[in-house]
Amino acid sequence: MIENSIKREIINDWAENFPELSIYTQNKLYKICGPFVFGIELLSLPRSEDYRPVFVCYPLWKPGVKECLEEPFFVEETRNKKGLQINIPYRESINYFEEAVECAQKQASILQLPNVTLGQLFETIDKQFLQSIVRASPVGQLKLFEAKFNGALYVNELNKCSEILEELSTLIGNYDPKFLEWKFGDLNVWLEHLQIQKTNQKNFFNQIEKNRQDKKITKLMTSELKA
Repeated sequence: MIENSIKREIINDWAENFPELSIYTQNKLYKICGPFVFGIELLSLPRSEDYRPVFVCYPLWKPGVKECLEEPFFVEETRNKKGLQINIPYRESINYFEEAVECAQKQASILQLPNVTLGQLFETIDKQFLQSIVRASPVGQLKLFEAKFNGALYVNELNKCSEILEELSTLIGNYDPKFLEWKFGDLNVWLEHLQIQKTNQKNFFNQIEKNRQDKKITKLMTSELKA
């Protein structure tokens, strides 16, 4: 078992190299960006003494912070210069750390921006569609479109919202509903909810602001999402 003192030392090392992020827990570094929480998580791997750094994105508009942080929109694994997944032994972190940080900074460059444009957000999200796990997952694809929709809604790009709703309708039509409804429920109701959210933004913004006032969330570094 890896001692907590080693884990604390490692998360502090990562925090020093990502000053735009705040330590949220012993293995999580987060920041707020408009209606999202972005960050780096150090995942302890089962049946080993290694950890894996990943880039994550969560929503901030769900009914509470707990619900927001239950499931990310995406998890992007950090890869080394050879394109291989990076797994780091806790007790030998110093031997792999420099390359891991360099690769994470390059692959998750959005984390280092003081503010993020909608175009930069979309570029980051669209990159996730290239992951094999997402290409094989209708649910994963819908989650990414939902993130794009709410990003556009946050900056009041309503035409973009309408375009994304059309893309969602097309995507949903390409799959047997049973592959999606276990996650989203009735798909017509789900799409209708997004449409209502587009025409009545007040509840959307109120919930984001409420979550941003959570005492742990208020301690996070913050950047804004702009059109």
